[in-house]
Formats: sequence, C-alpha cells, structure tokens
Amino acid sequence: MGGRVVVTLGSRTEAIERLAQTTSDDPLDVLVVGGGITGAGIALDAAARGMRVGLVERFDVASGTSSKSSKLVHGGLRYLEQREFGLIREASTERDLLRRLAPHLVEPVPFTLPVSDRWNRAKFSVGLWAYDTLASFKNMKVHRHLDAEETERRVPLLPHGKVKGGYLFYDCKTDDVRLVMENLIQARRYGAIVANYLPVRGLEPGKEVCRATVEDTETTATFDIYARRVIVAAGVWTDRVEGLAAVGAPVRLRPSKGIHIAFRHESLPMDGSAAFIPDAERKRFLFVIPWIDGVIVGTTDTAYEGNLDAPTVEPEDREYCLAAVNAVFDLGLTETDIAGAWAGLRPLVAADKGATADLSRRHTVYDIADGIIGITGGKLTTFRRMAMDAVDRIAGDLGNTVRSRTQWIRLGSSNVGALNAAVTRRAAVMGINPERASNLVRCYGDRALAVLDLAATEGATAPLIEDHLPLEAEVLYCARSEMAVHLSDFLARRTRLALLDREAGLGDDARAGRAMADVLSWDDMTTATEIEGFKADVERERGMRLGAAPAPSGVTRERAG
Repeated sequence: MGGRVVVTLGSRTEAIERLAQTTSDDPLDVLVVGGGITGAGIALDAAARGMRVGLVERFDVASGTSSKSSKLVHGGLRYLEQREFGLIREASTERDLLRRLAPHLVEPVPFTLPVSDRWNRAKFSVGLWAYDTLASFKNMKVHRHLDAEETERRVPLLPHGKVKGGYLFYDCKTDDVRLVMENLIQARRYGAIVANYLPVRGLEPGKEVCRATVEDTETTATFDIYARRVIVAAGVWTDRVEGLAAVGAPVRLRPSKGIHIAFRHESLPMDGSAAFIPDAERKRFLFVIPWIDGVIVGTTDTAYEGNLDAPTVEPEDREYCLAAVNAVFDLGLTETDIAGAWAGLRPLVAADKGATADLSRRHTVYDIADGIIGITGGKLTTFRRMAMDAVDRIAGDLGNTVRSRTQWIRLGSSNVGALNAAVTRRAAVMGINPERASNLVRCYGDRALAVLDLAATEGATAPLIEDHLPLEAEVLYCARSEMAVHLSDFLARRTRLALLDREAGLGDDARAGRAMADVLSWDDMTTATEIEGFKADVERERGMRLGAAPAPSGVTRERAG
C-alpha cells in the first residue's frame, strides 16, 4: 500500500490504438501471441528486461487452459511414477518462489493421503520421502505418517474403521486466472501493451521485422502489428495459429483433456485439508480440494481429438469422478449434487506412442520461421521458468543482455496480513463481511481497496449472489479496469462463479448481466444475447443444464470468432 500507484490492465481501446501505431520502422521488440499463463509470463519477463512488448489474445485472457486447471501450484507428486525427477525439482523450486511472490494467491494446503493396506503404506512412504528430497525439504513441512484415528479426524468423511492410516504432505493451491492477471498487470507496469479479442489472421516472418495481421473481433477491423520478434505461446492452439502453416510450422502438440467437477461445501464438506484419493479402479489418483467457497474434484487425463475450442465434460467423465468420491468417502453423491464442471486441454509435447498420462509435462522452445519462435508443453507451476527460457532465446538477437528479473518481481501485495486487515476494516464500515473482504484481497491484491472505492462511490456493496463471495462493485471494476468485455469474461474468469455456482452466477434475475449492460452500455438485445450465449456455453461445457440437471444431447454452441 503506502501510496503505491495502482496499475491495472487499462483501456483496451487505448491498447489497440498503440498496437496499431507500430510500423516496420518503429516496431515492438516482441509480440507475444497468446494470453494464457505462459504468454503473460513472457510479457512480464521481456518487459522487465526493458523490451518493448505487445501481447494479443484471440479470445479473453486466460480463456483456454489457464482457466481450466486443477488450481494447484505443486511439485507433481504423481510425476514420480514417470521418473520425472528433474521436473519435480524444478516445479518444487518454482512453487516455493511463487508462494513468496504472490502470497495472496498461492496458498499452502495440507493434503491427506489415506491408505488401506501395508503395501500402499510402504509405497507412499518411499514416494513422499523422494518428493521431500527432490524439493530440498521445502515442501512447507516434511510429510508425516498419520495413524487411522488422525487420518479420520483430518478427513471426517472417511468411513470409520476402513483406513489403516495415511500420510500428510503439503502443496499449494491458487486461482489460475488471477495468477495470469497479476502477471499481465505487472507486465503493464513495465510498459507492455496487452489486448484481448485480437486473433492473429496472418504472420509474415522476417530476419529484421515480422508482421502480424490481427482482427479486432469486437469491431471486425483488421490492422498490422510490427515486431522484431514474435513468440507464439498459444498453448494447445499453437499449431493452429493462422499463418503458421504457411511458414512451415511442424505439428508438435498432442492435446490431453482433463475435467473437474465442483460441489458446494454442504454436499462435500472438506474443511482445511485437501485429499489425494484413488479412483474406483485404482488406476490413478484424484485431488479433492477446498477452493474458494466450494470443493473441486479432478482430474482426468485422456487423449483429445475434438474441437479445441469446445471440450466438454462427458457423462462418463462425471460418473468417473462421482464413483471415486463415493467409493472413498462412502457417500451417495449424484449429478444433482454437482455445482459446476469444466473441461480443459493440456498442451503436451507430442510423442510417437503411449497414453497422454505418460507424456512429459516439460516444455520446449523451438524455431518456427525467421523471427518467430514457439513454446509449448509445461505446466502452470513452471510458467515463470518457461517464460524465462523463451525470452532468453530471443534476447541475444535483440541485443538485450539483461537477465531475467522475474524471480524478484512481486505478483500482488507484499504484505497480505496488513492489506487484509485494512480491507476488512474498511469493508466492515460498509457492511461487507470479512469473508467477502478477504476474497477481494485474494482476487485483486493491492487493488482490493480500489474495488472498495467503487463499491462506496457507486453504492455497489451488495453481493452479486447471496451465498457466494463476489460483490456488485466487481462488475464495475472488471469492466473498467480489467478488460472484461463479455459476460463470460466476468463470470467465468474475473470471478469464478461459472465454475462454482449451479446457475453459473446468473441467478434468477441475471444481476451480473444487467450490471455489465449498465457499465458497457449494452442495449436490450445485446444483453439478452450475452446472457443466453453465456448460458449455452456453460451448459455445453458442463454437459448439463444450469441447476445441475443433465442436459439433452446436442448442446454444442460454438464460440464466435
């Protein structure tokens, strides 16, 4: 706090004007294609080295894989089976660093691993000692064995007398979209130009200057952006960025689908401790994680060959997760208990054979054409290292000798305790409860007080939905300061209501839709189109009607643009 200037994503219109002003004689140093966590990290790394940076995203920032993860910043316990020891060490180091750089977002969480026989007890003991060792014993706390009584006490849902004990170990959870936003906002602080809904329609390589033709899908206008180097960080879409095929880019990706389902705490009460549980067939393990004001279960790992823009949680996906939870906790959860569900695609580096679960989560940086490089693979936890490798690849070409600085750049508040206390005190005066005040800090870091300013001046202190955390003021703030231009931008990403609420944040009166209409001056037809389009997209992804009843087959609305 302390008088620090508040930086936001700023005006989308102004960003587009600045990008359109680049020329072959006055280009950017770097144009980043892709607004997920990797692209955001690259923009920050390059801008912090003094480079002139632009970033374009074809939909909304973090609208792909970076909003559909398991919400974990973790070392990767299951990678022990693949003997990815170097990746575990790297991920553990990055997790520890992110916990210090973004303490309001990267939160330690204890995991309970129940065991039911001596063989598993011995196997997990060896694995967890290896996990701690590879992390240089920086896993918050060293794992420890639990007897049956303590295991049941930590996870009260476990049937009494069925487990022989368990283990306690630590990892971290996060809000993946908010981590993207913090990187982009810090990149803006260093001068980067960021704009969403700007798909690339063509790429022209060049040894000195490259040209990208982009379309503003909000106006259908097209224009050129010039940059000395282009980094394509489009995740599972990297192979399909328009213009790459024309310059001979090879196919390097093999997408893998992961799904999660979410419950309200009343349906699946997990207080404090997360759990690491086997599926019903004991082929893999699933996470059960208290997250924001719900509980999420996942993930799966299956090869995917469908529409990259529209992965869906299929009936068998839901049945798989429900069977695992019901088998371990002896519950009778059904589809009507599901509060939300989402499907995401992992950008795995292609291999000749084998299941996607066996593919490495390592990343690769590669040349595409003169002046254009690509980066793919990797995982949320290691995004900073990925970004550093990509920028290192082009820095020499640009005559930039500055080393990466991101290991010292704060991503949000440096003193969460003091900030939380200040926000909670001010919120109390406005009649906002401590849980909602803390959620503002979690979402916006140092900018939480700016949201409260809006709440006070605009009379927007009420919750959007009574049994969830976001406030009406957040609609105003995200539309004005975080480039939220569609209803889905706000409900699915700026807040996470689309993931955790049975009605996806719409409610009976579509309050968020009406609030967005007011701040963005939508007419009645635009408002209705936004609400119905968002509802159809959520139902298609969940494979269920809002309200958790299964949807009929054929709900397949495609995204525009």
